[in-house]
Amino acid sequence: MPPKTLNDLYFQGMEKHTRGAFRRRVAGVYEDVSVSTFADAGREMALGLVSLGMAPGDRVAILAETRLEWAEADLAILTAGLVSVPIYPTLTEAVVEYVLKDSGARAIFVSGTEQAAKLERFRRQRTGFPVFVFDDAANVTGGMGLEELRARGRALGEAEPDLYRRRAADVKPDDLATLIYTSGTTGPPKGVMLTHANIVSNVLASLQGFDLDERDTALSFLPLSHILERMAGLYCMWFVGATIAYAGSVDTVSDDLRDVHPTVMVSVPR
Repeated sequence: MPPKTLNDLYFQGMEKHTRGAFRRRVAGVYEDVSVSTFADAGREMALGLVSLGMAPGDRVAILAETRLEWAEADLAILTAGLVSVPIYPTLTEAVVEYVLKDSGARAIFVSGTEQAAKLERFRRQRTGFPVFVFDDAANVTGGMGLEELRARGRALGEAEPDLYRRRAADVKPDDLATLIYTSGTTGPPKGVMLTHANIVSNVLASLQGFDLDERDTALSFLPLSHILERMAGLYCMWFVGATIAYAGSVDTVSDDLRDVHPTVMVSVPR
């Protein structure tokens, strides 16, 4: 049966992976990340969010560069029945604050201290606002590292073994999946509301035009905060079982191409 929600797409795609689900650079060398490693992270982070009181439909932002943890956070948000609010990591503190307020975000994932610094004024106004940090959480005042969030999730999962699947299954096709904000070049950024059905229909239609499967490897380098890379570079590739390798940055793509030898990638004129 074709997927109707991004959660359906995720669970169906999991069965198609015969190789590593992802690849990422560690100490300059690409390493494989298995399906089970990715799935464990998504499940535990999702339940960690639930343990902190996140209710279905609550907004959770992601302020980070394109990397594996971005995908893990997105999966966690969606399968917990929440709404993701991606924010471009190049935006200023003032715009980040505007997006958080306008979206009604209840928490945020950030990549590290540089992005967390953009939240200082907002956090002074919102005492207790949860900030989950990919790297160097100890240097973010009041920040919570992913391991602590996952530990909370594991504890809740042991107490309620069926909770994760229930939360994921309760999501309906017409439920809001994400709020993606415009760049703000012609005025204040505006939140574009995309449902699960909106994005799934794009994925299924796109895949009709391309012959992709579990033998492919995709190199991902465009911003996941934009719907193009998220839909085509993440959701499409995951659903067909392709391995997704994350570039170090836009500046390292030529080196990454030589190391990864991708069969497919998403790009734009530059």
